[in-house]
Amino acid sequence: MQYTGNIFLYNNNSINKELYHQNLEKMGYFLFDTDNLHKFTLYHKEITPNVILFDFDRQTPFDFITSLENKFERSTVPLVVVSEAPKALIYHPSIAHYLTHDAAKKQLLNILESYCTGNKKHHVLYINLKPYERPGFAQSVTDAGYSLFEVHNTQAAAAYLAKNTPSVICVNFHPALSKSQKAFAHPKTFYVQNSQNIKEIEQFLH
Repeated sequence: MQYTGNIFLYNNNSINKELYHQNLEKMGYFLFDTDNLHKFTLYHKEITPNVILFDFDRQTPFDFITSLENKFERSTVPLVVVSEAPKALIYHPSIAHYLTHDAAKKQLLNILESYCTGNKKHHVLYINLKPYERPGFAQSVTDAGYSLFEVHNTQAAAAYLAKNTPSVICVNFHPALSKSQKAFAHPKTFYVQNSQNIKEIEQFLH
């Protein structure tokens, strides 16, 4: 079996344990799965993962989720949170992706493949630094039939661009990005708002 990448999973949701193991290990991923935070932290120091994944059950308190986000905020590895908690309550600038459990079933493999093996050619890389807002722009992209890869910080965007070639980059502009614009010097880079529609730049996707 071909080796695909290293996935570190902090998982206090027992319902999904078999799902992760059956799917990811069969695809060649090395999966380190634990609900022991001390063990998780120690292992992270020994082996560098491609993605760090947190799966929280519905009973996990918001303050525990945010404390774990704070603990890994200096990580250069893309961080993915799978939780039913509202994004506005657990928002942290270090998190690259927020997924509900239903969304994870549809999107997680695409996210892992993009960071681990790459070679994806999504229509739109959307750098959305305001994931707590209504997802109007992202929804318009998928509704129009285009493929979308959405990240919520510039570090994850850089990791994505190291292995993938989107048709366009759309940035939900934020003053913090003013010093980082050169990092995304893609010939088709656009600054948008979550309230905008893909139709405004659709001509550049062809």
